[in-house]
Amino acid sequence: MRGNISMLNNEMNYKELIEKVGKDNFNSRFSQMLNSINKFLSDAKYPDSVVCNERILYHVLLDYFSDIIRLKDFHGILHTKSDKVMAYTIFWFLRRKPIQITEFSSSEYDIFVNERYACNLLISECLLKKDINITEGEKLEDFDKYIDLLLYYFKYRTLNPQVIELLIESFKMGGEIL
Repeated sequence: MRGNISMLNNEMNYKELIEKVGKDNFNSRFSQMLNSINKFLSDAKYPDSVVCNERILYHVLLDYFSDIIRLKDFHGILHTKSDKVMAYTIFWFLRRKPIQITEFSSSEYDIFVNERYACNLLISECLLKKDINITEGEKLEDFDKYIDLLLYYFKYRTLNPQVIELLIESFKMGGEIL
C-alpha cells in the first residue's frame, strides 16, 4: 500500500510539472527528440531492431524538466544557457537509455547506441554556429580521439550534468582558440 501512495504522489508531481512546463512545450520537445533519435538511427544505418522506447523517452524529459525547473527556481532565473540544457538532456538520456535493442546483437556498435547518440548530441551542440574545419589532417585525428574519449566517458564513467556541461564549454572554447 505504501508503494501505491508514493506512486500517486509522483504522478501528481509529474502532472504539476507538465502544467508548469506547458503541455505544448513538453510535447514539442518530445517530438523533436524522438525525430532526432529516429534520424540518427536511420543515418547511422541501425537495424529495425534498434528503436526508441517512447515511454522511457517520456521519463527522460520528465526528469530533465524537473531538474531545469529546480535550477531556475533556485537561481531565480527565467532562461537556461543552451550548454546547460544540452548537458541535462544528455545526462538524463544516458541515465534512462531510451534507445532499446529488441533482438539479440553481438555488436558493440549496437550495444552502446545510447552513448553514440549522446556523443552526436554533444558534438552537434559544440559545433553549432562554429566555423571549424575538421575534415582532414591533424584536426581530424584529434577530433576522432576526442570522440573516442567522449564515448569512453559516456560508456564507463560516472556521469553528472555539471561535467557534461564542462565538456561542452571546453570544446567550444577550444574551437575558438583553433
